[in-house]
Amino acid sequence: MTTIQTEIVAFQSRKALKGSGVVAGRAVAIAFLPLVALLSLFYLPLILLSSNEFPIWRQKRVGFQGKDILVPKFSTMNLDASGSLQETWFGRLVRPVGLDEILQIWLIATGDMQWYGPRPFLRKHITDEYIESVLAFTRPGFINSRSIATGIGNRALQGGLVRVDEMIQYDRNDLQSWSSLYAARLLIQTVFCIFKLA
Repeated sequence: MTTIQTEIVAFQSRKALKGSGVVAGRAVAIAFLPLVALLSLFYLPLILLSSNEFPIWRQKRVGFQGKDILVPKFSTMNLDASGSLQETWFGRLVRPVGLDEILQIWLIATGDMQWYGPRPFLRKHITDEYIESVLAFTRPGFINSRSIATGIGNRALQGGLVRVDEMIQYDRNDLQSWSSLYAARLLIQTVFCIFKLA
């Protein structure tokens, strides 16, 4: 296969990931919203008991085509006397399996995110090259090879266990390898990963 043909295949894969199941995914997300609301009501007293922060907060991340999105999360951290953030007991329960991030289903319902796609980065962690090679073609999402390899969310990055460039390579590989079979495999691996961590 020539270089041009390889680039065409890569572009088609990225285009497929960008649009793959976005409409259907939004419909599924909307169907999940009552469950998200119910779980949020269950979480609220636990968060208030464990954290001195506001129960729900939003963090600015980079979304589709480099636009800012506000990603909602439950509070799982406390400020200690020195001003450092420490994980709460509630956070230790829900963070390993990503249950602190279920509010992001709302962003899937609104179209800012999708089920399949790279976990959204803080702007300070990425370059314009990443936006042009990844986020120009796909929205951020939940299910991806990066989360399977390094853990749910971006916690390996936050803990210094993996470099940004390593995580970005996973996202590029997802774009180039994309197919329905690849998506199904990622979904199964993600489910196993969550049950393993639970």
